[in-house]
Amino acid sequence: MADDVGLRGLRPRVRTRRIVLIAAAALALLLIVAGVRYWRLNAGLVKTDNAQTAGDLAPISSRIPGTVSKVSVNENDFVKSGTVLVELDPTDYRLALAHAKAELAAARAQVEANQAALAAQGEQFRAAVEVARAALSTAQPHLTQAQAQLRMTGRTSPAQIAQARSQVTTADANVRSAKADLDTAGRTMERDRMLLAQGAIATQQADTDTAAYEAAKARYQAAQDALRQARDALSAAEASEEQVGIARQDVEVRRGEISQAQAQVQQATAGGALVQQRARELAVAEARAADAAAAVEVATVNLDRTGIRAPEDGWVTNRTVEIGQVVQPNQPLLTLALSHRVWVVANIKETQLARIHPGDQVRITVDAIRGRAFRGHVESIGAATGSSTALLPPDNATGNFIKVVQLVPVRIALDFGADADPPLQIGLSCEVAIDTRTAER
Repeated sequence: MADDVGLRGLRPRVRTRRIVLIAAAALALLLIVAGVRYWRLNAGLVKTDNAQTAGDLAPISSRIPGTVSKVSVNENDFVKSGTVLVELDPTDYRLALAHAKAELAAARAQVEANQAALAAQGEQFRAAVEVARAALSTAQPHLTQAQAQLRMTGRTSPAQIAQARSQVTTADANVRSAKADLDTAGRTMERDRMLLAQGAIATQQADTDTAAYEAAKARYQAAQDALRQARDALSAAEASEEQVGIARQDVEVRRGEISQAQAQVQQATAGGALVQQRARELAVAEARAADAAAAVEVATVNLDRTGIRAPEDGWVTNRTVEIGQVVQPNQPLLTLALSHRVWVVANIKETQLARIHPGDQVRITVDAIRGRAFRGHVESIGAATGSSTALLPPDNATGNFIKVVQLVPVRIALDFGADADPPLQIGLSCEVAIDTRTAER
C-alpha cells in the first residue's frame, strides 16, 4: 500500500520534468533557428550610419560686369534649364553693340572704297602699258624706213654737219640734265628708305619716289642713247659730205624714239607698284572689317549675357544677389542644386573595404524619410581616405603616431524605380547596408 502511494507521488514530478525538458529543447531549437536566420540575413552586410546624400551644385555667376536690374527667382524655387534667373542692366551693352555695328559699317565702306581704287589703278596701269607698247610698235617701222633712206642718200652738206654737231651738243646737255635728275631721284629714294624704316613717312610716298627714280633712270638711259646716236650721226656727217649724214641722223632719231618708247614701257610697268600698294591697302581694310565684325559678335554675346540663365533643371539655393547690386565676372550670385542626379557617399572603415566591390547592392534609409528604404548599388570606391584629402592632413612624422582606423568614401548610386520617389535634398544623413554577397565578380 505504501509503495503504491510513493509511485503515485513520483509520476507528476516526472511528467513536469519532461515538459520542462521539452520546452527547453524547443526554446533552444527556436534560438538556433533565429540565430541562423539572423546570420543568413546579416552575414556579408557592411553597415554604417556615416553617410549622406550628395549631388551636383552649380554655382551661378555673371560673366560680365553690371548692375542687377531684376532677380526672377527665390530661395528653393525649382527652375527649368534656360530660365532667366538674374538680369543685368543692358543699357551699356546695347550702346556698345550699336557702336560696334557702326564701326563695322564704316569698315565695310572703306573696303568698298579700296576695292574701287584698286580697280581704277589696275585699269590705269593696263592702259598706260598698252599706250607705251603701241608707241614702241609705231616707232619700229619708222626706224626701218630711215634705214632704207640712209642707203639711198648721197653726200651730206656742211649745213647738215653743223646740224649734227648741234644735236650732239643738245643730247649731251640732255644727258647732264637727266643725270642730275637721276642723282636727285636716287638721293630722294635713299632718304625715303631710311625714313620708312623709322616709320616717319608712309609706304605710298616711298613707292612714289621709287617709281620716280625708275623713270629718271629710264630718261637718263634714253638721253645717253640719244647722245650716242647724235655723236654717231655727227661722225658720219663729218666723214662724208653726202646726204647719208641726214639719213643716218634720221635713223638715230628713230632709234631714240624707240628708246623713248621703251622707257615709257618701263615707266608704265613701274606703275605696277602702285597697284600692289592699292592691294595692300585693301587687305588692311578687309582685316579691319573682319576685326569690326568680331567686335559686333562680342558685343552681341555680352548683351545676351545680361540675362543669366539656368544651365540645367534644379533648385535655387544660397541666393545672395539683390536688385541694384553691382556684380563682377565670376562673382557668386546663387547656387543651383541640379535635379538630374543625386547619390550617396558612405564613409567605410578600411578594415571592411576589401569586401566591397562596385556593383554591390545597397539598402539605404534616410533620416528625413523614416519608413522608406531606397535601393542602390556601389558605383565606385574612393582612391584616397578622407583624412588624406582634408584641409590639414595628419602628419605622422612628428612621433605622436596613434593608429586610427581610416575611412574611405564609397559612392553609391540610387536606383530609382518606376514609381515616383520623393526628392532627396543634398546633405541628408543616411544609413546604408551594403550586401557584399551580390557583387558581380
